[in-house]
Amino acid sequence: MRRRSLPALIVLAAVAGAALTGCSASNEASGCTVHSGNGSEAVTASGKFGADPEAKVPSPLNVTTTQSSTLIRGTGARVAKGGAAELAITLYDGATGAASQTQDGFFPITSQQFGSGLADAIECANEGSRIAVAVSPKGGASQLGATGSVVALVDVKKVMPDRATGHVRPATPGFPTVVLAPNGQPGIVIGSQKEPKKSATAVLKKGDGAKAKKSDAVVVQTQTVSWSDPTSATGTWENSAPTAQQLNDGSALSKALIGQTVGSQIEVLTPKAKSSDGTASVTVVDVLGVLPKS
Repeated sequence: MRRRSLPALIVLAAVAGAALTGCSASNEASGCTVHSGNGSEAVTASGKFGADPEAKVPSPLNVTTTQSSTLIRGTGARVAKGGAAELAITLYDGATGAASQTQDGFFPITSQQFGSGLADAIECANEGSRIAVAVSPKGGASQLGATGSVVALVDVKKVMPDRATGHVRPATPGFPTVVLAPNGQPGIVIGSQKEPKKSATAVLKKGDGAKAKKSDAVVVQTQTVSWSDPTSATGTWENSAPTAQQLNDGSALSKALIGQTVGSQIEVLTPKAKSSDGTASVTVVDVLGVLPKS
């Protein structure tokens, strides 16, 4: 396997260095589509959780379907489909058993990021877990730089939710209506509301997490509708993955998020004069977390 950096979500964490620990166990979390098998069960690891691993991968290791075994079973929140998590990941060549790439950072848990097999396996894990995933060629091994099977050793260090978790607040007069789908995705109805002449912010849900500061980068889900095209939406919900918002970039959206708490859902009105494209818009932002300083 050729050495290759994994495409990090906002790429804020540096590669860590030390070794991993664990003993083999099956991964059979409720609702999972990836299960343990002979390939993943053959992988062992030792060392400290959350750091650079020392794993033993028997070679050659070839699987026709992706398999996942739990080496350390965490008790924290389960990784959300379409959410984000802080992961320590090391890839191993199935043909040789050699380590090829280690990376530590926040990642969107999507098939576009990891391939379907590894993404589905990570979605079966809880915060605090370490899993050994034997990824098949059909499961997206090529997206991880392999021509055959590849093994991923993954420590799930921190899980972020995929939506705001705060307390619902009463609607604010003068703002477009927001309705939520069962998966948390906002629907924005501008209706008869007039275009904003100045920036304004309303809190739809109030979280009880840390306050975002100007120096922070926050992980967010966003949905935006413009007055010029109120039937079309753009944002991370359309892209199936959260993203980062650096709050010192001077944008109207960033200014609106400074001082907001993690877990909150915010509705932001941006007038033409303050927008990047000269179009008035409304954006619903779910503040999922503050990224650690690199």
